[in-house]
Amino acid sequence: MQLRFLPSFPWTIVGLLSAGVLLSLFHASPFPLDDHFFYQAFVETLAAGKLDLTIQGFHGSDFLVVPWHLLSRSPISQIEFQMFCAVLVPLCAFLAGKTLYKSDTGAVLLACIFAMMPFVLFAGLRGWTGPSYMVLMLLAIASARRFPVVAGVLLAFAILTKPFAVALLPLILVLQSSQKKRFQWMFLLCAIGIPILYIWLQYSQAGQVLVGAHSGYNHITVWQGPTRIVLNLAHALQILFSVHNYYFVDPALTGPGNMMHTTPILVFLGLFALLGKGVSNQPVSIRKALLLGAVIGIGLNALLDHMDHFYMQAGILCLIAAAIPMLKKYPLWIPLVLATLHFQWLYFYLEYGELFQLDAQFFLVPVILDVTFVLWCTLHQRQVWKLCSNVFSK
Repeated sequence: MQLRFLPSFPWTIVGLLSAGVLLSLFHASPFPLDDHFFYQAFVETLAAGKLDLTIQGFHGSDFLVVPWHLLSRSPISQIEFQMFCAVLVPLCAFLAGKTLYKSDTGAVLLACIFAMMPFVLFAGLRGWTGPSYMVLMLLAIASARRFPVVAGVLLAFAILTKPFAVALLPLILVLQSSQKKRFQWMFLLCAIGIPILYIWLQYSQAGQVLVGAHSGYNHITVWQGPTRIVLNLAHALQILFSVHNYYFVDPALTGPGNMMHTTPILVFLGLFALLGKGVSNQPVSIRKALLLGAVIGIGLNALLDHMDHFYMQAGILCLIAAAIPMLKKYPLWIPLVLATLHFQWLYFYLEYGELFQLDAQFFLVPVILDVTFVLWCTLHQRQVWKLCSNVFSK
């Protein structure tokens, strides 16, 4: 599938998606909740010249907020930074796609998919670090081939934002396979050394390794027993192939906010690409790294209290990255993926519409993508008809 109806279509669509996110955020109202107050306290303390790792929370992205806070002195500077990162997600996904697929088509598809994930983009309005976490992971992939040290630093801060980002380690190492050994070692030194330094400093200050903003948990008490792990793995299978993240710890918490943050179609296509022999034209080494990354990312979540889409994002990112070549090979799946990605916007609106004072502008991104898709199909009617006719002629 060639995207030729605009001279610089890839950058045009990425710009439109980013503009849509920006306008939607301007029409929303931030509402600081729970974790935000820990993150903001850490930022303000560090801005005042003190590194206090006794404050609850994984503070990887909070280090990056400090310059922003020094300029703005805003009481919600951490949320403002998350909003800024949300606007960058489509661009970062496009850059990651260019590195992974070496094609504009794959990069645009990846950018569109991540632009259609409101639970990633808009969770920052309450202070959750989902947008910065995704930006750090995508930029680590984007810089892997050409800037291994930068990739190491970015991955380190992603791990310190949510440790599940370690799932990207195999993929980035494979992407760097053409680099000289010393650059790969420098990448590992940064990606692993910085988190180890953070843990050592926190242990020296707090006497334990804190588990995010979850009080009462540390590096010893966070792990679950065999029964809970088996239940988690069972629910992981159910979650990945449905639209519901059943919160079995307390079913009363199962609502629109616990709906799946992507579409099961992408999960299916990603697993089909990784497990099916000869169905994907992605290099074998990358497919193996993506499969290992998905296992690590989702497997680490299974060792904890419950399965959570916010914790599974690194593993699902690997599955989505594997699904893109399948969409290029079988483009008739694209409208189905696009259609099913819309449900997340309804779920998010039902959960947070009143809290964030969301209005019609919230749906700008899906409208932009729908109009672009219809325009492309209109201008390429012959190509679309040929694709459809090929299905029924076999």
